[in-house]
Amino acid sequence: MARPFLADPYFVKKAMEGRELDINTCIGCNQACLDHTFKGKRASCLVNPLACYESEFRITPIAGPSDKRRIAVIGAGPAGLAASTTAAERGHDVVLFEASGEIGGQFNMAKTIPGKEEFYETLRYFNRRIEQTGVDLRLNTRADVATMKSEAFDAVVSSVVVSSRLV
Repeated sequence: MARPFLADPYFVKKAMEGRELDINTCIGCNQACLDHTFKGKRASCLVNPLACYESEFRITPIAGPSDKRRIAVIGAGPAGLAASTTAAERGHDVVLFEASGEIGGQFNMAKTIPGKEEFYETLRYFNRRIEQTGVDLRLNTRADVATMKSEAFDAVVSSVVVSSRLV
């Protein structure tokens, strides 16, 4: 059970409290845990970037109302999902823009590969986090300069990285 604890260090606590839907699930990718370990690097986790960095990066609530920011996050792939829910958890007002009709980005392609059904669990987890943190999710919505200006965002996070292509 080592990798599941990297994905969610509160796995046991959440399970004991009957909060199974709040558990972030290991997707068995081995990219940031085992691959890093074999290369002599610090282990981490693809679905929990804070794994093994907890003492260096602390997620703390904003100090007060004057610190609250209106933040736009563009792209609801794994990076955008983590950025938006973390900012909202801290107390910011967050709008997450996604051009497609579902969250997940490239995970939506990966989850269709036989044996990679765990990717559905990551998306389940982030759907839950969006609900819990109050992120304003706007599916089927392209973020453009006019929208960014008209909604007066204090900060914009771009997490649009790749596009699928057939080879």
